[in-house]
Amino acid sequence: MTNGRPIKSQSNSTSGDATNEAYRKAAKLLHEKCKAVQRSNERLVFRLHKIQKMTRSRVRDVELLKAKLDSYGDGWRTAPDPNDMKEEGEE
Repeated sequence: MTNGRPIKSQSNSTSGDATNEAYRKAAKLLHEKCKAVQRSNERLVFRLHKIQKMTRSRVRDVELLKAKLDSYGDGWRTAPDPNDMKEEGEE
């Protein structure tokens, strides 16, 4: 009577050992590459979150500055764009 496990054969094949070793080596290399890609992805996600935080902070700072300038009655909304003035002076 069998217990459901496959029967192991007792072969002393050196080519089988070399093949298994080659598979182990390839699997190890593949595992190392996967770990390197995962580390790279984690760094990219960290950088992405950092940039998103900086962007939110910048937007918040710009809105605060606009509100402060408006409260002072500064005419910044109607002021000419310095880049347009530079282009006019170059012509």
